[in-house]
Amino acid sequence: MRAPRSGAGGPGRPVDVDALPGEPVLSVRNLTTVFATRAGEFTAVDDVSFDVWPGECLGIVGESGSGKSVAALSILGLVDYPGGVAAGEIRFRGEDLRRLRPEALRALRGSRLAVVFQDPQTALNPLFTVGRQMTDFVRAHRRASTREATRLATEKLRLVGVSAPEQRLRAYPWELSGGLRQRVAIAMALLLDPELIIADEPTTALDVSIQAQIVELLVDLKQRLGFSLIFISHDLGVVSAVADRVLVMYAGRAVERGPVGETFAHPLHPYTAALVASAPTLESVRGRPLPTIPGSLPGPSDRPAGCVFAPRCPRAQPICWAEQPPLAPVLPGREAACHFPLLPDAPATTGTARG
Repeated sequence: MRAPRSGAGGPGRPVDVDALPGEPVLSVRNLTTVFATRAGEFTAVDDVSFDVWPGECLGIVGESGSGKSVAALSILGLVDYPGGVAAGEIRFRGEDLRRLRPEALRALRGSRLAVVFQDPQTALNPLFTVGRQMTDFVRAHRRASTREATRLATEKLRLVGVSAPEQRLRAYPWELSGGLRQRVAIAMALLLDPELIIADEPTTALDVSIQAQIVELLVDLKQRLGFSLIFISHDLGVVSAVADRVLVMYAGRAVERGPVGETFAHPLHPYTAALVASAPTLESVRGRPLPTIPGSLPGPSDRPAGCVFAPRCPRAQPICWAEQPPLAPVLPGREAACHFPLLPDAPATTGTARG
């Protein structure tokens, strides 16, 4: 049975997907991505599964090094040697992307499946004008004249709020501000009207005021154009403003999944609760340090056999060190990978972080 999602109702308004037609735009099952190192094989994404539904935004959150971006690159087929997808199924509109020939995957990537990278300064080539890059992109995927490609590029720049788009097409990326470069990157992602856009921390390199503008732009475009969105970030506030559902990752594993409002208001997994507690809010007292999560992410050689969060969890019990908990239903529409989830009105369970 499908879990409830909140895509059709907007952020924070759950909708039962059993009442919705169709199938997921993207279905990821048991995704495992590994990298070969001198010390041995390192698993960056460990048995992760999720769906993205039509018109929905799925937020993926976690600390740096949790596997968020590697999961996105795995979907796009952009994990290079010495890394690679070792196992799992990635289905886009029912088609297994891992079985596609490289040229077929390249044709799909950028047309029906697009990406907005974290830093537009490196995503755009400084040696070519914005217009040259956008028109080349169009002509690489469609039979279009330069005039038609230029018309389309101008239209998309205007759509994302770029003033004087004809002038911007003649500019080089380094002549534009960070906010304008990110709008250009979003316009490029929209050029061929994709069904799914993966935005990998698209606001990280921007100041707070520009971040808010980009977030508002993405929300507006998703509602107007109807594409699905995977929004990757470590900023819980940004994700809560954009996403319908959220997937929380830690050390390569999915530890919690559910509607974004419920998940952040009442976390089930101790790691999610710790992330929420460490995020500043309007109620945060100036001058008082925010709570922090003790310790750090486990390295490739020191991951416990059980729950990967056990070394940092104040509720850890012997079973947490011995057995890896699966991501399983805990409440309607909500899942957590925890032996002792934080259920409402449940008595506190404490233990030693070193069992």
